[in-house]
Amino acid sequence: MSGPDQLQAVAAAFEAHFGTAPQVVASAPGRVNLLGEHTDYNGGYVLPIALKHLSVAVAVSRGAVPGVIEAWSDTFHEAETRAIGEARAGRWSDYLLGCVKAVAEAQVAETGLRAAVITNLPLGAGLSSSAALEVASLRAVTRLYGIEMSPQEIAIAARAVENDFVGMPCGIMDQFTSSVGQPGAALFLDTRTLAFTPVPGFAEHRFVVVHSGVSHQLTDSGYATRVAECNAASAALDVEMLSDLGPGDLARIGAIPEPLNRRARHIVTDNRLTREGLVALQQGDAVAFGRLMIASHASERDDYEITVPETDALVAAAVDAGALGARQTGGGFGGAIVALVPRAQVEDWCAAITAQFAHARVLAVT
Repeated sequence: MSGPDQLQAVAAAFEAHFGTAPQVVASAPGRVNLLGEHTDYNGGYVLPIALKHLSVAVAVSRGAVPGVIEAWSDTFHEAETRAIGEARAGRWSDYLLGCVKAVAEAQVAETGLRAAVITNLPLGAGLSSSAALEVASLRAVTRLYGIEMSPQEIAIAARAVENDFVGMPCGIMDQFTSSVGQPGAALFLDTRTLAFTPVPGFAEHRFVVVHSGVSHQLTDSGYATRVAECNAASAALDVEMLSDLGPGDLARIGAIPEPLNRRARHIVTDNRLTREGLVALQQGDAVAFGRLMIASHASERDDYEITVPETDALVAAAVDAGALGARQTGGGFGGAIVALVPRAQVEDWCAAITAQFAHARVLAVT
């Protein structure tokens, strides 16, 4: 479903549920990360790309009861009612509630809010459905109440909602890509300074996203454990963040205890691979980029230990079937892989992969 189509669909869903048309509709894309995994909360480099046809759409209007948010999700097929003063409750509406509290708590306390949410982003695929929901919610609510926020400010606010309200200690890559990125173009981002460089993709190759069939829930996974391990490694190495380190520090990194040494080595490795990936993209060198993807997956698997047997097998099969490179994408512990495939071979490649893996499904070609 394209952007305009999804905005029409969420408006229709709002009207069907609430009986009136919404005042504002907004959407935000998901993303696939090409290189640089778990580097963002370590102040490092990432290279994601916003997805053209996978997004979250939100429709809002002032509500019927002051201080009350009435929310409807076409994805979960359920309505939830939340008070503006509530804490998180472990429900999907936490993301919406957190965004409203972040930018328009006083306004909603006076007017109430009605919201409808639809998405074609698969949950648990590692394509950042939560960040897209946050960005779309912030866009909708700020437009409803005439609040001026830049795309960068929306990204920062969305990350704060995820960290401080939802309780997920993520970096800013997902929210920044969803808010600032342009679908179809890669975004090289320095997550410490928020300096970014848009980069066109390859003319004769496509990035193909394939769900492994293993869903993840990052708040229930080892994600928070990895954050804690990185903080411990930073303390052991006497640096503020692991991205203060480079290849020249690998001997020193190797001397700290397991598994902290491997966690730190992954961050140094993926930062290097991501910088080299930017150059390969800019030079149109798809073969080099593919090699970098394969190396990144090996680091995810061996040093950061965030892959699962299903994604490891899928990555190996992707390369065997003709991809120049492939890697697990997203926070890990399941989800999707991304592969770099010659444009002329995409259809046959997708057919070969889905024939070999019964639970795999192609999510996007970008």
